[in-house]
Amino acid sequence: MEVKLLSYTVPLFAFFIVLEMVISAWLGYRAYRTKDTMVNLACTSLNFGFDVLMRGVQLAVLTFVAVYSPFHWQKNWQYWVLLFLAEDLAYYTLHVVDHYCRFFWAIHITHHSSEQFNLTVAIRSSVFQPLYRFFYFIPLALVGFEALDILFMYAVSQTYGFFVHTEMVGKLGILEYILVTPSHHRVHHASNEKYLDRNMGMVLIIWDRIFGTFREEEEKPVYGITTKMESDNLYEVVTYEWKHMLKDLQQDISWKQKLKYIFGRPGWRHDK
Repeated sequence: MEVKLLSYTVPLFAFFIVLEMVISAWLGYRAYRTKDTMVNLACTSLNFGFDVLMRGVQLAVLTFVAVYSPFHWQKNWQYWVLLFLAEDLAYYTLHVVDHYCRFFWAIHITHHSSEQFNLTVAIRSSVFQPLYRFFYFIPLALVGFEALDILFMYAVSQTYGFFVHTEMVGKLGILEYILVTPSHHRVHHASNEKYLDRNMGMVLIIWDRIFGTFREEEEKPVYGITTKMESDNLYEVVTYEWKHMLKDLQQDISWKQKLKYIFGRPGWRHDK
């Protein structure tokens, strides 16, 4: 199912990317920069490569857990609704950890470092995330959801997530209370202080509203990260936070402080 979905989404994504390019040019503003777009495409290629390499491990682990689950579901509409809700919550949890733990932020920062906000930023993927993402889906397998169904639902959610990376769509009325919309996700990608670490959901915004990470789009978002990268080439984009982490660890500090530099919240300093 996932492979079949991919065969549809690739041309679909390409069509809408070209459409957004044409419309933004017609409206007279620069939504795309060539180098930034090329980095976005390179990131998704690397991410896809790791995803392919890890797919056997992902399926093996999730299948093993599901086989020993005491729960067995009949595949009716309730099964798919519950799987959708569980997968979306699992992704929300993953996303929060990616933002609040520096080790994982060093991987995820790639997705946030673009100063543009367009549909190709959606595929500016966290290159190494496929190495650990499936761990967040283990609880789903533990309660009886099948491995292939879990990965398929994640792919469906990712497809939705692609379309919220745009400045072309304004606020969407009542849908703003239920779904992650382009407005919500513009906030998520902004480096404005009031917008940092907000709106973590993939499809549903209800998790952010429940757990206190929601922020409405008010002031104009400034995209990118809070520090300036020395360069915007692919190597710098992928290694940026790792290099800064290594520099922090070379300080004459305690092991406890070193661990905080690795696993603490991004931006933590021992001398503040």
